[in-house]
Amino acid sequence: MTTKIRILLLLFLFSFMSSAFGGTAPPATGPVVSTTGGAVQGKHEGSVDAFLGIPYAKPPVGELRWRAPVNAEPWTGVRDATRFCASCIQIARPGDARPFTQEFLAEPPFSEDCLYLNVWTPAKRSKPLPVFVWIHGGAFTGGSGSLSIYNGANLASQGAVIVTINYRLGVLGFLAHPELTQESADGTSGNYGMRDMIEALKWVKANIARFGGDSENVTIGGQSAGSAAVNNLVMSPMAKGLFQRVIPQSGSGMGIGMGTLKEAEATGVEFAKELGASSIADLRKMPTSALWKKEDEPGVMGDKSRRSYRPSVDGIVLAGDPNDPTAPVQSRVPLMTGYTADESDPSVKTTVAEFEKMIRQSYGSFAEKFLAAYPHGDDAQASHSAVELTRDRYMASLVIWSESRAETSGTPVYTYLFDHPYPGPYASTYGTFHTAEVPYTFGALNTPGLKFTDRDRQVSREMQTYWLKFFSTGNPNGSNLPVWPTVTAAPGEVMGIGDAPGRRLAVSTQERLSLFRDYVAAGGKLSRR
Repeated sequence: MTTKIRILLLLFLFSFMSSAFGGTAPPATGPVVSTTGGAVQGKHEGSVDAFLGIPYAKPPVGELRWRAPVNAEPWTGVRDATRFCASCIQIARPGDARPFTQEFLAEPPFSEDCLYLNVWTPAKRSKPLPVFVWIHGGAFTGGSGSLSIYNGANLASQGAVIVTINYRLGVLGFLAHPELTQESADGTSGNYGMRDMIEALKWVKANIARFGGDSENVTIGGQSAGSAAVNNLVMSPMAKGLFQRVIPQSGSGMGIGMGTLKEAEATGVEFAKELGASSIADLRKMPTSALWKKEDEPGVMGDKSRRSYRPSVDGIVLAGDPNDPTAPVQSRVPLMTGYTADESDPSVKTTVAEFEKMIRQSYGSFAEKFLAAYPHGDDAQASHSAVELTRDRYMASLVIWSESRAETSGTPVYTYLFDHPYPGPYASTYGTFHTAEVPYTFGALNTPGLKFTDRDRQVSREMQTYWLKFFSTGNPNGSNLPVWPTVTAAPGEVMGIGDAPGRRLAVSTQERLSLFRDYVAAGGKLSRR
């Protein structure tokens, strides 16, 4: 056989294998699982098998842009599932996005073809394992299920099946418009990103037993926007029965109400007008670069902030706002939720005059009571009180919201405060910043260049112990760690996780918590910031 013939034969074989295996040939060895769409071949990561880049829906491109997700096309042969697929279209964050270092940020490639998920499962299993489905954060405009801080290998190795997902973001995930509402089979639009999450949960329901998971024991969790999404799914009739417990991290009780479908449609109409699109068909033909360039410009309808494309209450996908204590809870499931100690920047300084102005603007008729409760005799004291007040505010909102949720749902609710600083380059400035607990949740303490200590690993083990118990039973207790009471069993208290473990007051003093309760009872609103 000549060299030329050998080369042609090799090219033919490579072409055949690439076609048969969904675009790329899988490695020579690796675990293979047969899913409802076809077989996938993953890879070994220590004691865990990882299956990456599994499609759970068709690419939402062309005529499928701004439509509900459609089941992925089945494939023949064995699909390579050893690499992550592209993240959903978004604007790349700058390299210096303090306090977030690179492991917290999504990186290219970005694509409209992005509806994929990832599974980690112990290689050796003797029984069906609890399942944890993670929904990433990123303000509904960024993020990805493939971030290194979401690597599920460590958590899976302790007896769970871990799933991370991508979902459509920004204008591609949440654009509402009257024409889209009219063409929809259920008379609504927007919330496509939420529908993606529901479609991924349906995939989990149908397939996760093949990876060793218990399809009737699914916990959904997420952080920031992912936390908001988890709380939204609890209010979704379409998601009912797809999960049994929830863990929203940094996002419960923020006091920021959701918009209505009509409001979202109005934003969509203005968006199309500014792009010169006379119809949704015109918008579907536009490149994503044009859509995202316009989305990143200042807001519309007199609002000087950036546009907001995020979930809205439409009565179909979302039947109510999770921040509304009177809204109907569709999934009455155990809930575990909390915040980090430094959700807002603890390094910000203020003067006495600025502090007093902020209090009067924020608390109205309660301003003098708050000024009396938080000392501000000089600028240093005012700066300290500003940080303490901010933390007390979001922790009080968490407590009040959680007590209401426990009452309206009739299910147990557990709350926490995480206070262990992440050892990044900005630790001394930003402390336990928003998202700092996530690497500890997953045990992803292996970022090059960072010095993780034995204490870091201990905090992670303690956190994971609570989380794994909750995955299994809906109750984080049952180990040698401090007993974690429900919000109804210990009003005003939360579980401390990190450097001050154990039960503690949610806010700095009981008197201040009482002040926040009075403020909310009088109609005041609390939010994280």
